[in-house]
Amino acid sequence: MKKILLSLVVASTLIFAGQGDYKSELSLTVGGVKPEGNLDLENQLNFGLRFGVYVEDKIIDMVEAGFERASSIDYKNSNEDTNINRFFVNVIKEYDLSKETALYGLVGMGYENYRNPQFENDDDGFVQYGVGVKQWLTDTFALKAEVRHGITFGGDNNLFYNVGFVIPFGKKVKEEMPIKSEPIVVVNKPEPAVEAEQKSVVEQAPRDDDNDGVINKKDACLSTPAGRVVNANGCMKVITLRVNFGFDKATIPNSYNSILNKTVDFMHENKGYKVELQGHTDSKGTVKYNQSLSEQRAIAVKNALSALGVNEERISTIGYGESKPIVSNETEEGRAENRRVEASFNK
Repeated sequence: MKKILLSLVVASTLIFAGQGDYKSELSLTVGGVKPEGNLDLENQLNFGLRFGVYVEDKIIDMVEAGFERASSIDYKNSNEDTNINRFFVNVIKEYDLSKETALYGLVGMGYENYRNPQFENDDDGFVQYGVGVKQWLTDTFALKAEVRHGITFGGDNNLFYNVGFVIPFGKKVKEEMPIKSEPIVVVNKPEPAVEAEQKSVVEQAPRDDDNDGVINKKDACLSTPAGRVVNANGCMKVITLRVNFGFDKATIPNSYNSILNKTVDFMHENKGYKVELQGHTDSKGTVKYNQSLSEQRAIAVKNALSALGVNEERISTIGYGESKPIVSNETEEGRAENRRVEASFNK
């Protein structure tokens, strides 16, 4: 028994080592245990404590170690009773239903220890599997409900049903505060006076010193930065596309129809340009869920532009999740600003 417990402790320690870059959570649970009839045990009330660590870029989402205790359990047809301590390690896969709700499945193994073994009930290892649901009430508190089936190495069965609450901590995903870019001000310095004899020289070919596609003699802005979209006078043509979304939504509000149409006109006027749509979210919800939501938002804008006549080959999308806020997520107004799609135009 001591060797098995030591093995579980070592295993869980090795699993958790190196996971400090990811968030973790502590769960307190209470529930019941319905044992198989041949065990001669009454139904049990048990209390538990679990510690889970989220993993990244793996098939599973979390590894957790847990302890549960059932006290003063009566043996049927006897005056004897016992306590049972159970130690276990689970791997968990979560499926987000929304930013606040997730279903999860688990599989694991553990060891159960009897204080007073009777009627062929004795210390044994077990495997278990189960399903549960987790509901986040705030960013720092969630409720959970779970059902598990445990099978001992000796073939005995137990049905576990628990409820509890979850407290997350140690979240190491850092928000990248944006670097505010100052507007570019282009000052066109007057050209130096041209000597009379130079004016008579006929240029052999039209010049376009800033490579914006407008020759110098027609260019009112001779110092346009490279790669910028310009108008017929060679000055930067500016268009801004930003679409904000409702909480947990990827549906474009009707109020953005006008800016979408302007963007389509701009793309038609600048056939050589492409657009990258960049999706973002606020900080509520899991990192994985927000990443998916940001991608859905970018695709929603792409579909809208495509439906209005822009060739899909000229549109690309990318999601940044919650990693690039433009303002603080501490207020509802700030979170609303961060739920957005922005556009970057390029050749």
